[in-house]
Amino acid sequence: ADLFGQKHAGAIHGKALTAWASSAVAGPMGLAYLRSYSYDNAMQDLLHTVEAHDASALDRSFGVSISDTEGIQKLVDAKTLTIEKLLELAPPGTVDPTPFLYDTTCYLAAALMSVAALSNLAIRPLDLSKELKKMETLQKIKA
Repeated sequence: ADLFGQKHAGAIHGKALTAWASSAVAGPMGLAYLRSYSYDNAMQDLLHTVEAHDASALDRSFGVSISDTEGIQKLVDAKTLTIEKLLELAPPGTVDPTPFLYDTTCYLAAALMSVAALSNLAIRPLDLSKELKKMETLQKIKA
């Protein structure tokens, strides 16, 4: 408020609140999307592993063939076909992808926090004498 005056404090505060509110909505939505993307990739990897191990296992257990992508998607959406159930059909020694579902999400969150920290470090105080001279010059031009 020292540079812009009390006259603009409300507008500055409004812009800050708008930015915070939008980040409060967009942040969790983006992170949830990344987690969902990781889950879908893990399911596809496990489906390919199960298919390579025993092509008819999915058909015997869930009544759906590996080539029926629409049927598989319906089972996944209904939470009938899960990572845990696919691991039961997968060959022994198959790595459970569940602990790694949030990796992409955490990497992105860390990258965003790093950008924010670097941006915060880049903030420098204004040279008030220069800014006041610029303002005086602009006022002279307008007059």
